[in-house]
Amino acid sequence: MIHVLTLTYLTPRETVVAHMAEHKAWLREHADLGRILLSGPRPEGGAVIVTAELDDTQVRELIESDPWHKLGIASYEQLSFEGRNASPGVVTAPEPDDGVLLINVATTDDAAASVASLASAVEHVAATADGFRGSRLLTSVDGDALVNFAAWTDRKRFDAIFEDPEFTRRYQAFAETTTGAKYRLYRTSRVITPNR
Repeated sequence: MIHVLTLTYLTPRETVVAHMAEHKAWLREHADLGRILLSGPRPEGGAVIVTAELDDTQVRELIESDPWHKLGIASYEQLSFEGRNASPGVVTAPEPDDGVLLINVATTDDAAASVASLASAVEHVAATADGFRGSRLLTSVDGDALVNFAAWTDRKRFDAIFEDPEFTRRYQAFAETTTGAKYRLYRTSRVITPNR
């Protein structure tokens, strides 16, 4: 389950600020371990933390390890949900799993044509392929390259798309719009979050 944790301050602002460094170190530690996906202050006061997929025991241990919780500075309200859909590039598992990330880099003289052609191939995959988690197509600021960033549940399901004649036809049409293209599959090795 993914958990949205809403923190409400229980002490004066000066106490919150006095213990901010400890809380930020705790946030960074758990973000680097893949347990916290997103966190930040709320405009009206307090804060919000979005966790990775943690079970009830793991989220309880996470909350109890926060210096603000230990010192009675903030209370936690928890909303949990099943994280079925995520934007490509957002990895919700705190521990490495079988998921792979595709990074396909292509150079082109016509970015619009290359994006349209690659989008056709990816849309076919989105409608037909098991294990596809989503894709993000990026165009370079200079317009001479594009990147397809896509997430898959595992390599076996990714490899299966090349057995689909319609996908291979569409991908070949994309390749013809480029001056060069190369893809690689990746897994997360380490996460490093901002230290500020």
